[in-house]
Amino acid sequence: MWEDADEGVWRSPGKATPVRGNQDLLEEFEEAATGDGIQSLALGALDNSFLVSDSGVQVVKNFSHGIHGKGVYVRFDDGGRKGSPSVAHSTPKRALLMRGETNMMIMSPAKEGKPHATGLHQLDIETGKIVTQWKFDKDGTDITMRDITNDAKGSQLDPSESTFLGLDDNRLCQWDMRDKQGIVQNIANAHSPVLHWSQGHQFSRGTNFQCFATAGDGSIVVGSLDGKIRLYSKTSMRQAKTAFPGLGSPITHVDVTYDGKWVLGTTDTYLVLICTLFTDKDGKTKTGFSGRMGNKIPAPRLLKLTPVDSHMAGVDNKFHGGQFSWVTENGKQERHLVATVGKFSIIWNFQQVKNSAHECYRNQQGLKSCYCYKIVLKDESIVDSRFMHDKFAVSDSPEAPLVVATPMKVTSFSMSGRQ
Repeated sequence: MWEDADEGVWRSPGKATPVRGNQDLLEEFEEAATGDGIQSLALGALDNSFLVSDSGVQVVKNFSHGIHGKGVYVRFDDGGRKGSPSVAHSTPKRALLMRGETNMMIMSPAKEGKPHATGLHQLDIETGKIVTQWKFDKDGTDITMRDITNDAKGSQLDPSESTFLGLDDNRLCQWDMRDKQGIVQNIANAHSPVLHWSQGHQFSRGTNFQCFATAGDGSIVVGSLDGKIRLYSKTSMRQAKTAFPGLGSPITHVDVTYDGKWVLGTTDTYLVLICTLFTDKDGKTKTGFSGRMGNKIPAPRLLKLTPVDSHMAGVDNKFHGGQFSWVTENGKQERHLVATVGKFSIIWNFQQVKNSAHECYRNQQGLKSCYCYKIVLKDESIVDSRFMHDKFAVSDSPEAPLVVATPMKVTSFSMSGRQ
């Protein structure tokens, strides 16, 4: 099926900017983590970013050369309400910034080893208090969620944002923090307020959703255990507009460009990059989020490690967290892709990967793989690697800094174009 697909989307449009071979990664800052080890990164596009650990959140300052400690550590506090279990006793799996980056939704699995959560804690970053515990509830029944994300790629910057998306094995939905009448709940008195299921769909069985992400306009991409990647328009969570057939490996993480034209899926041993553009029967160019691609799906590109690097990364080390660099503005294009495997942070040049004339692809048959990347090597396993928001790019470096977190340290790297 992939073989007959149109390869035209991979041709470089017009004159491509030459890829600089001399771009180096310069280490700018290294910070020791406060607390009991970093569990996840929550990067902000405004003044601050956050390092989330089991017992609290370390607040760091965003600069054009990376993130730098402010020395502020917000310890999880349940707000003094009796009888409410403290978030400090459970490992945060997901930390989502909301409401102009003043609030953080923290989701912890109900049981260690199981990825599902029955609710989440809402942390007011300015006061350092857990202002409420939310329960996931549908039609009066407690349900679980595997993952949460913002309504759209730039939503965390919206100070009035009160909805977010949720994903479980067979559910895709939107949660609303206001009650059904549209009145904001009095959080101070509510012991464990219930989130309102505002829209979504509970699939009968067998979808085995694992992960999801949103584009700039709120379109949703969902990755599954069977390797399928489904595209949903922001208007319907009931039926996917397009489903990319899997290559067999479970999708553990997905990301999508701001414009919705490219999707990146992470599996244990490779990344898969898919172009969602196609021409419909009326000759219009659309993405697979807004129209049904059918058999017009372009063949994807696979991003892999060379056998030597794969051996160096270790047998047990798996790819995780493949991300595009971060833009939230129409017309701006992501420049790099980054993923983590063991002690390696791997960076691909996006423009190079999507150019079908790229030398990696010349003598390959079937699905083509790209092995051109840069490696950041740390002395411990890496928790997460992500690019800061595009606005932190400086003039001599066209890309914003890369932040690499290990359990006890966080390091910022600048993508330098200097000789």
